[in-house]
Amino acid sequence: MWTVLLVEDEVFVRRKVKETMPWKEMGFTIIGEAGNGLEAMGKIRECQPDVVITDIVMPLMNGVDLLKQARREGFTSRFVMLTVMSDFENVQQALEFGATSYMLKLYMDHVTLAETMSKVEKELIERRNSEMREADRVYHKLWKLMIGGAESTDGMGSEIVVPGVHGRELRIIAVQHGRSAYTLDDFLGHNLMGTDMASAAVWHMLTIEGVSYLFMWLPASFQFSMLTEYTLPYSVIYTELTPAVKLIEAWQSVLVALNIEWYNPAFRAKLCTAIGSPLHETADTWGLEHEIWHNVEQLRWDAVVGAVNELWEKFEVQHAPQQQVKQAAARIVHLCARISQLPTSDEEVLLAPDHLRLKSAFLARLEAHFKHLSASRIPISDHPEINKIISYLHEHYAEEITLDTLAKLVCMDDKYVSSLFKKKLGLSIIHYLHQIRIELAQRLLRETDRTISEIGERVGFANDNYFIKIFKRSTGVTPASFRNRT
Repeated sequence: MWTVLLVEDEVFVRRKVKETMPWKEMGFTIIGEAGNGLEAMGKIRECQPDVVITDIVMPLMNGVDLLKQARREGFTSRFVMLTVMSDFENVQQALEFGATSYMLKLYMDHVTLAETMSKVEKELIERRNSEMREADRVYHKLWKLMIGGAESTDGMGSEIVVPGVHGRELRIIAVQHGRSAYTLDDFLGHNLMGTDMASAAVWHMLTIEGVSYLFMWLPASFQFSMLTEYTLPYSVIYTELTPAVKLIEAWQSVLVALNIEWYNPAFRAKLCTAIGSPLHETADTWGLEHEIWHNVEQLRWDAVVGAVNELWEKFEVQHAPQQQVKQAAARIVHLCARISQLPTSDEEVLLAPDHLRLKSAFLARLEAHFKHLSASRIPISDHPEINKIISYLHEHYAEEITLDTLAKLVCMDDKYVSSLFKKKLGLSIIHYLHQIRIELAQRLLRETDRTISEIGERVGFANDNYFIKIFKRSTGVTPASFRNRT
């Protein structure tokens, strides 16, 4: 809804303008009136209307001087001049200073006013779209400076120029919704603030990695309030009204508060009380990341879960920035997708609104890749209990495995299990286990510089001699010869 200020020293003319057309149906709301230019200038500073409809000839300050003063002070309100037949010199001057249009009082009717306001609205929309595009560039630049490694943002506040918000103060509202797309209407639909306040604001929005940052620019005179007692589907952090030069400091405070909320969500709107300072990533997590996707590749699900738990504990203890956690999860899932060859599905789940939901979604995605990879590698028999044993062997090959363990796994007699396995797969359990271990050992010999002793232990052989013996029996060469040949 565009806001309008009426400026006219004759009360009956103001009444005629208000009653001539259905303002709200046309997308406008009259937020104030003034009887002269000086009074109007005060209201422009206070309310910052989108449109000023003003008489030209008025006491104390005329309409043309009002327009000039508004432009000198940096206000970009659209001006429509009300005039009489004999005042075209002033009309021409007003148009030169940027007035959108003029109307003759004597001939002003519904059609004339509607046509004029339609022209004004087109200008407003073009200006707002241009300002929003430029503002979006400003916010993206600031985000990169804060998150992308800038050593310091001190002193930058005075250099920030956000278009279309001259004379307004800022309130940042961060919404931790966990989605890739979010709109202002989604937020306003929670009815956390009055519609008059929402209409008076200039809104900008930046959505990154499941968080939307709403930049609400209000006239400094507005009293802001936010309902905080309602339970929401996600957490919301908001700041006090802040001057434009404090934008970076306020935003950094929001990031700190939002990160605290991400680990301990309250699922309601909360005033930001954190002190702004850059967030820092935790110590290197590459080792654990490698362990997770490597264990997926080796079909060791228990080890995958253990590594994820260890990684998440590290994130939680250090309160790692949620951006780092989400990027790490996405990176690991991407690598697992390449390993499993499972078609990529919607990654929006990895934008979860809190760390526990992200962990759950992350594990579910890893499990999907694990199962797909397992199904593609493991031979499937026509017997469900034998299939259970096969899966167990692929997952626990590095551990000590006995026939008794496998028999208990499927609740069968050990001799019957051994006989049934050989019947279904054509080789004994121990030979199948050796096959798994030797295939993995061959890969490690080709792709790593681990010692032969380390590789033998890693794939489940109790000592070097036994490893070398079984390796040579399976491949015809010793591990050392195999490595030299490849």
